[in-house]
Amino acid sequence: MDRIGKYNVARKYEKRSLLILINAVAGLSIFFFGYDQGVMGGVNTNRDYARTMKFGEWSEEAGAVRVDRALLKGGIVAVYYLPGTLFGSFIGGWFGDRYGRINTIALASVWAIVGAILQSASMNANWMFCARVLNGIGTGILNAITPVWATETASHTSRGQFVAIEFTLNIFGVVVAYWLE
Repeated sequence: MDRIGKYNVARKYEKRSLLILINAVAGLSIFFFGYDQGVMGGVNTNRDYARTMKFGEWSEEAGAVRVDRALLKGGIVAVYYLPGTLFGSFIGGWFGDRYGRINTIALASVWAIVGAILQSASMNANWMFCARVLNGIGTGILNAITPVWATETASHTSRGQFVAIEFTLNIFGVVVAYWLE
């Protein structure tokens, strides 16, 4: 216990309660990855967003956004995954091995929050592209490290269960985003 930091949660929680706490944090991380995926479906159909990003206009006849520049709209969505999350997952593994899982999760969480703030504030497509890539990198790091961290701390009999719960929460995040839309 001497090597454990003064404010480390391992001082307060032990065994099962620590494992539940770790998996709750890991599940929340994966849940928000699914939520972020689902939320863009609703954002892309918003008339103000389509006008701001200049990929379409609102059509009164159709009662929906008429997309004039489908490649731009698709690019804004896709850049989150490639190169964003792909690059993030590659550097996440290296960073996690070098600096530790918890430090990597903390850094990636801050990185993803900054990316989300930049997305929320974006006023044109170029800004949104950059913000989506940055957010994707943070999310990619989280997706590479969080399941590893959760399974490394779990007993051998519950590892599969924890991974299944995490990725069920990913799908649940998408469902919540669609439901709130």
